[in-house]
Amino acid sequence: MRASDTSFCRMFHLATVPDVPSMAMSTRSEFVDAVVPLFERLNLYDRTRPPYDQPQNDAADPTKRVPQGFIDAMTVREEVFVKEQNIPLENELDEDDARSFHWTAYASIPTKAISPEMQAQNHGANGDGQSSHSRKVSNSTKIPVGTIRLVPPPHPPHPTPGSHHQADALDVDGNGRKDSTTIHDGREAYIKLGRLAVIPEFRKAGISKLLIETALTFAKDNPYEMMPQRDPSKIEAMRVESDGGVGVDWKGLVLVHAQIGVQKVWKRYGFEYDEAMGTWDEEGIDHVGMWKRVDVEPGRRKSRPFSISSPPLMAS
Repeated sequence: MRASDTSFCRMFHLATVPDVPSMAMSTRSEFVDAVVPLFERLNLYDRTRPPYDQPQNDAADPTKRVPQGFIDAMTVREEVFVKEQNIPLENELDEDDARSFHWTAYASIPTKAISPEMQAQNHGANGDGQSSHSRKVSNSTKIPVGTIRLVPPPHPPHPTPGSHHQADALDVDGNGRKDSTTIHDGREAYIKLGRLAVIPEFRKAGISKLLIETALTFAKDNPYEMMPQRDPSKIEAMRVESDGGVGVDWKGLVLVHAQIGVQKVWKRYGFEYDEAMGTWDEEGIDHVGMWKRVDVEPGRRKSRPFSISSPPLMAS
């Protein structure tokens, strides 16, 4: 845990799991860090550069930097979406990232098991082993292996079958937008999970399950934080105008834009395919809409809405 960060960090430790055959280690453990919405703070992140090469962020006041947890999440996303799936680097960071909750799963392993490339990232990008940031991948034995994000409402209308747009960006090419679907009435507030990514060596270690369950548990336990991030008086006015809170209060509805290739993964965790949403293209990859409803305990307000100007300081 990094005291200088205002990120919300909470560790979820697991028991030792079986070795990954391709990695030279005898044991390892996994845990998850979380980062609350960063808003304007994310302006320091240069989407055209790799996550471990962010000179503007490194030069900033430590209390205002993009926290290491987000850098680590982007490291995993670059490895999976940019290098494996050929998503343009500049498109990987999108408009939703600044207002989203992010979780990163880490593995603690012996130094000798870390690849030379990861060790180079750990020492920075200047080539002399001296990083302008205290550490690029947390420490020599803690590496990011998976990530997921949660985007709170509001959301743009759903893409229509056959449409094309950049990965989860707000703008869709053409006029193909629709409000209601087989499962969603077009009015109820929902959260969206996405950017689920696990590096190849850890894809059979239960990391996806850990990340999905962690994000859903957080949402269920903190439903008030899933509401539009606005002043409380404005939220109340929206609730009155929306006929009893429809579209304002989050009541447990969750959406994923699932790649066709991982549709079975989401189905395994209770997500249902929305036939009316059909298939559409995000960065050349076919996606489908899938929904899940989780039980939310009504009336729980464990925290305050976040200020739009800055992320809150939350205790772990």
